[in-house]
Amino acid sequence: MRKLSLAFLLVLLVAFNNIGFSQEKNFTIDKLSVEGRVDYDYIMRTVDKSGLDGKFFNFEMKGSFLQDFSYRIRQRIDMYGGSSKTDFMILSYHANKNWSLTAGKMPLAIGGWEYDLPPIDVYFASLFWNNFACYDVGGQVEFHTNDGNHDIIFQVTNSPFTTNKFQNMYAYNLIWYGNMGPLTTSYSINMIAQNRGEYINYIALGNLFDFGKFDFYIDFMNRGFFNQKNFLLGDFTIIGEVKYAFTDKFTAIVKGGYDRNKHDNRVFSENGHIIDYLPFDMVVTPGVEYTFAGIGFDAFPYKGNKNVRLHGLFAFNSLGNTFDPESSPKLTYKAQVGVTWRINFVK
Repeated sequence: MRKLSLAFLLVLLVAFNNIGFSQEKNFTIDKLSVEGRVDYDYIMRTVDKSGLDGKFFNFEMKGSFLQDFSYRIRQRIDMYGGSSKTDFMILSYHANKNWSLTAGKMPLAIGGWEYDLPPIDVYFASLFWNNFACYDVGGQVEFHTNDGNHDIIFQVTNSPFTTNKFQNMYAYNLIWYGNMGPLTTSYSINMIAQNRGEYINYIALGNLFDFGKFDFYIDFMNRGFFNQKNFLLGDFTIIGEVKYAFTDKFTAIVKGGYDRNKHDNRVFSENGHIIDYLPFDMVVTPGVEYTFAGIGFDAFPYKGNKNVRLHGLFAFNSLGNTFDPESSPKLTYKAQVGVTWRINFVK
């Protein structure tokens, strides 16, 4: 961990010492930033528990070089556990106004606005968001319309369900980002290998409505295998979030969602014994039913500056099993307050 921290410090020092020289070589650093978040959590379930949690520390750098290339790096460190993850390590080639190519470590192109948010900006979330490993190595082709309002991306990455990189398991993703006035879309269709020759299919529809001080999004994701019964609406997630900015210093937030998977992957014999298991969703597993909701706020103490953010929330979730109707869903209540800070060293 210490070696990693020293490496990042070295990168920062080299960047600062060479910004002027780099710009002369058509190399730009448009963003060089660090950000962190610390929360106090109080969890109420069978036994109450509480504690301070350093959620994230992020280092991010992005810019361009040789006119046609851009890059982005984001390293995320768990301040409590000490683990480090590379979210982004990408290089993009911009052939012209309409076409570009990108390769490296990147998020899987899956639709939905909760999914698109960086982890440091998510306070409570769906079961899918909490369980899905969304960053992997791959490449993508991007088409941009002349007016800049629509992006269509086809992407191939390693499957996030692989245990090593040489398993011949891939994810194939097609996504459309559309900007149509107050409505912005994030729609995708996805085929993701969970085992060799077994692909789970996602249809993700993210709809964001922006009316200035008031905005909200509605996400829907359907998941399933083509050989299952009830491909539609058996295994899905739906999420809604509403934000209202009373002032530029205070925003109220209401959010809720529902995950479920009613696909029974068990195969029974005539006498009722289990004889086989069909492929199943490895993120929201068969039998799961999860409901969550909460209210919260973002507060920015400095007028006209978003680099320091205070937040607070109260939320609950209910986790049950549809295959065991006699069991009671487990209820969890959560209260949280926290602070997020961001520093960008390049103006």
